[in-house]
Amino acid sequence: MVSGPLTLICPADLLGFGKMTASFEQLSPPQRLAIVYAPSKVRDAFALLLQFDERLSDIVSRISEPMIGQLKLAWWRDALNAAPGQRPKGELLLSALSELDKPELTTAAHKLVDAWEMLLMEEQWSDALLDSFATARGEAVFEGFARLLENNLPVGALAQEWAKRDLAARYPKAMPAILSLRTETLPRQRALRPLTLLVMLSRGVFGPRLIWHGLTGR
Repeated sequence: MVSGPLTLICPADLLGFGKMTASFEQLSPPQRLAIVYAPSKVRDAFALLLQFDERLSDIVSRISEPMIGQLKLAWWRDALNAAPGQRPKGELLLSALSELDKPELTTAAHKLVDAWEMLLMEEQWSDALLDSFATARGEAVFEGFARLLENNLPVGALAQEWAKRDLAARYPKAMPAILSLRTETLPRQRALRPLTLLVMLSRGVFGPRLIWHGLTGR
């Protein structure tokens, strides 16, 4: 993940993340800033959703053989399909998912597994594959956040921009020589601030400018 100079952030224990603190701390400070702006009722779930996304991205980044990657992702798919009491023990993210007991969060995690698995299909990612990935990953994270809020927020275009830009920052060597990217107008609604912060981050915005956007939406 692209990192920046932003280091001042509220400690996870002050935000009530409990057992998720260790994995929460593995997220970048700007990602944690986005979580801080989520309403308290969905903050834990949103944090966990981003942690799932990071874990799956890490799996894909370490895979040299697509079949091995598919086996690893299949493990996660099976674990998510299992009843909470029957999921593998000792995996922090699965334990947190069971404790939160939010079906919409489990659905979003499933969609993330499907999205990241797409990237194992091609060594050099095509525009068509990236568009499919961006739609699937964006829907999992952005629309997943909207469902957690029980709010029909218009996030589709923003979600695709974020998913593709963020992927390009993580894996520049796998991108097409000319990458098709759109820059969407950021909505000013306070409810969407966690998502627009992620979009700003994917655009390479860090530090005071990112904090200013969090405070004002501008």
